Amino acid sequence: MTTLLTFRDNIKTFLSRYDYIATPVFKFLLALLVFVSLNRQFGYMPVLGNGLLLVLLSFICAFLPIEIITGIGAVMIVLQSMQVSLDVGLTSIAFILIFYCGYMRFATKTGIIVFLVPLCYISHLVYALPVLLGFLVGPAAIVPAIFGMILYHYENSLADLVKVLAASAEDEEMIQGFQYIMSELLGDKLMMLAFIVFACVILVTYVVYRASFEHSWIVSFLVGGFLNVVLFLVGSVTLSIEVEIIQILLGSLTGFLIAVCLQFVKGIVDYQKTELLQFEDDEYYYYVKAIPKLSVSESNKNVKHINSKTHN
Repeated sequence: MTTLLTFRDNIKTFLSRYDYIATPVFKFLLALLVFVSLNRQFGYMPVLGNGLLLVLLSFICAFLPIEIITGIGAVMIVLQSMQVSLDVGLTSIAFILIFYCGYMRFATKTGIIVFLVPLCYISHLVYALPVLLGFLVGPAAIVPAIFGMILYHYENSLADLVKVLAASAEDEEMIQGFQYIMSELLGDKLMMLAFIVFACVILVTYVVYRASFEHSWIVSFLVGGFLNVVLFLVGSVTLSIEVEIIQILLGSLTGFLIAVCLQFVKGIVDYQKTELLQFEDDEYYYYVKAIPKLSVSESNKNVKHINSKTHN
């Protein structure tokens, strides 16, 4: 344990010392990952898939606030959707305006979650997200997580629409893109179930994680992962839909393990050194429970090497 704590503290010290380099690098990689993912999922406007353009945009985002990544990603979605049809492009604008007016104006930094959800779908880690978002972000993550799921299913519906439009062009039948997209989204029972499960798991994980009893952090991860599995199973039976139970189990387990690792980096407390403090002012008595975090403080030691010489 001491070795792990020392390694963790050294990494945190290194990152804090070179934050002016680490933060831009992180933003660059995040922006590049988001932009490449968007163009691979949509891919209807070839010019936006130019590698040099994506690297340039990511480099610019590296030195700007993180919400700029969300803004550029939104513009890419609109341009890609416009290539399919005008009404589909207007549909994407409507979704983006609803998200901006209802959420981004008040919580700008967490809007990037919208683009992380489709990435987790692609990497089969989406069922690990509720627990992670619950303790890292809290209830504020519910709205962007829901819109992220809408974005993922919107991408799939748009890909199906392109195939339908190609077939209808041969049959000379007009297909309304807006109606097709909306019918696909509103008819997706699994997506609606995911909305409810994600919201419940995020809230429960956050509440238990913030509780004051000992080891509440690991209890919150266990409860959140268990609730994630149970709600999907109950929902699948109630709504008569098929769910990939193995993927849900593996995702929940992965979320638990990642959460434990992140909590270790964030800091684990030493309950054996808990202190109960009491003080007062003119109006109140205060009772404080103080629990120190586990850490290793390396002492600076000066070692002197003395070479003894034998004189003949």
